[in-house]
Amino acid sequence: MNRKSVVAGILLSLAVPMIVYFAIVSIPNDVLKPPEDFQYHDSYFFVIHIDPYVYPVLSVITFTVYVVLFSVVRYVKRKYV
Repeated sequence: MNRKSVVAGILLSLAVPMIVYFAIVSIPNDVLKPPEDFQYHDSYFFVIHIDPYVYPVLSVITFTVYVVLFSVVRYVKRKYV
């Protein structure tokens, strides 16, 4: 892997968990909005708890998937070219 691919993989592995986190947080807020005349109860609210170690773990998993896909594409290109 050249330097450009490694930097792209690192940036991708830092961006994907952040996008997933924002999707997890924003989707319930948009989809589960009650009507304005709804009587609020404690059982309605949607709580998300994400531990601090989840972001680095997702980053490592994303980078690993990126490296595997990059290697497979590179192998296929060499084999058929």
